[in-house]
Amino acid sequence: MPEFDHTRRSLLASGAAAISLGFAGCIQSGGGDSDGQSNESTTGSDSSSEGGDGASSFDPANPEFPQPMATLISAGFETGSLSDLENMEEREKPRYGKPVKETPSKESELLDPDKLAFAMTPSEDPAAYRTTMKPLMDNIAKETGKEVEYFPLQSYASQVEAMRSERLHIAGFSTGPTPFAVNLAGAVPFSLQVSGEGDFGYRLWLATQADNDDINSLSDLQGKRVAHSEPSSNSGNQAPRALFANQGVVPGDDYEVAYSGGHEQSVLGVANGDYDAAPVCSTCVTRVANAGNLDPSNIKVVWASNPFPTTSFTYRYNLTPEIQEGIRAAFTDYDYSDTQIAETFEGRGKFTEIDYATAYDIILQIQENNGVEYQTDNLGE
Repeated sequence: MPEFDHTRRSLLASGAAAISLGFAGCIQSGGGDSDGQSNESTTGSDSSSEGGDGASSFDPANPEFPQPMATLISAGFETGSLSDLENMEEREKPRYGKPVKETPSKESELLDPDKLAFAMTPSEDPAAYRTTMKPLMDNIAKETGKEVEYFPLQSYASQVEAMRSERLHIAGFSTGPTPFAVNLAGAVPFSLQVSGEGDFGYRLWLATQADNDDINSLSDLQGKRVAHSEPSSNSGNQAPRALFANQGVVPGDDYEVAYSGGHEQSVLGVANGDYDAAPVCSTCVTRVANAGNLDPSNIKVVWASNPFPTTSFTYRYNLTPEIQEGIRAAFTDYDYSDTQIAETFEGRGKFTEIDYATAYDIILQIQENNGVEYQTDNLGE
């Protein structure tokens, strides 16, 4: 397996990175938070590309809004990219919950197991990833000198508990449970999975009709009828309620919320004029457009969030420094694009390093807004 020349690795040291999930060059609203926190999204400034496909004038590194949805899809802006990570400022600590634990300085507190246990996020078949992740586990064994065994688990709560009790040492935690793992289990998120082009995650887009001159920014939702997908949906309801409120627009107070039943129903309802606008999952509506069920040139996007991270890869904080270094190397120094890992995860065969406080800030905003308490009883299946 060829090694991966990981150019980003030099950007990070001791697990801290000079990155965040804000956009370089985006216009800030009110100068950012008073405690120095970066803004959570791009903003709706006028775009010269409105009304056409605009692909030649749209700069993903310095986005302006509104933009035709067709332009964003053409530019691949439905996902995040490595440049989104590389160009961001660092957050020194998480806005909500505990920071990542430091490696103990006392040798007596370090963990040096004979075997390393690895687990992916729970699925209907907990052992399904055993074969898929074998190339990665082989490299963990190579880099650490330890035998690595796959540890299938059946729920988020059992995964967090296994790491808390030191029975699980390396794990891929789903987006929502990642802060639980940090706060309860001593997990150190250090990497995200990316494609060969560096794509990861998805965004929240605020969509309206391309010819709707009344809505060109988030603040224009005042008094409008806006489709949210379902009450339990992250990007279709929970995220906009948190992120919009942080920008001064409170769903249900500043505009009427109408539940559509899903992202496809939301965007098609906007296209048909049933709703004035809708917050939608970018990759979801891109699939609707690619399937021929929506003409994206008839929709414009007036606001976009920073990328939502996907599965975080973590290790327990008190593993010896040598084991930690080997684990990181097994992820970030190798290219898995020609393995089952990429085949299973939609081309995402590489790993890039992250800092939890910055990369997960958008998730922590949502959990803070929703009053999430980090207890294992609050983890779903």
